[in-house]
Amino acid sequence: KMNKGKSKKKMNSYLKMVLIMLAGGVVGGIFGFVTSHTGENSIAAIGHGMNAFLLAVRDHTVLLECICGAICIMICEIHFGKMKRMGSQIQDAEDEEYHELQYHIEVSSSWGMIASTVGTVLMMLLISPGYSMKYIESQSDGETWMFLAGLVVFVGLVGYFGIWQIRYIKLIQRIYPDKKGDPTSMNFQEQWLASCDEAEKEEIYEASYKTYLLTGKVLPFCTLVAMLLHMVWNTGILAIIIPAFLWILSASNYCRCCVTKKSEKLAK
Repeated sequence: KMNKGKSKKKMNSYLKMVLIMLAGGVVGGIFGFVTSHTGENSIAAIGHGMNAFLLAVRDHTVLLECICGAICIMICEIHFGKMKRMGSQIQDAEDEEYHELQYHIEVSSSWGMIASTVGTVLMMLLISPGYSMKYIESQSDGETWMFLAGLVVFVGLVGYFGIWQIRYIKLIQRIYPDKKGDPTSMNFQEQWLASCDEAEKEEIYEASYKTYLLTGKVLPFCTLVAMLLHMVWNTGILAIIIPAFLWILSASNYCRCCVTKKSEKLAK
């Protein structure tokens, strides 16, 4: 009976896999049918709309950089100030108050790190539409100066977000003196992890594993979307290669780390 149950479970797994593949084929077929019957004019209109959007971003790069940068800086500085105030309170706090302040410091630090990361990525996205030698060479002197101004704002804001993260780490190290690591070092993550206690390490490992599970879903989806977009709008093979490469890298590195951990246990 147990063997029959196992066989049934295996068959169910294989059947589910076949159904998922069939569903993917159906979705792809529907997508191809819709795009072929909506006519080239509709597809071209969407393509023109996307190009118009990119041109608008390119023409207003400096303004958009300043607006997005200001919002992210405001979030970073507000939460940095909160961490600073709570850090001074936590030194004399009792157990219950200590844990509550610790939680709120973690919340503020997360908001600040997210804002600084989003700010950096947004600066890259905003500068990208005009970041091309073909575009730069085709512009007049006035337009070239505007692009250079956007580049200066880009460098300044990305530099600020990098410095903010160093300030954040230094602040955390002042609040928790046992935390070690040079934020400018290539080995900072290893240094920081070595200074964490077992409970903190467990939290980091769990968060890392959940992040791996998320990327394991997002990267295949992004690769599939990039393939479909390339089929319709000829977006380029590089848009498919990058998420596919990251998908392979994520899975390979996870397996490598598992094997390394097993070998370390055997060595002991």
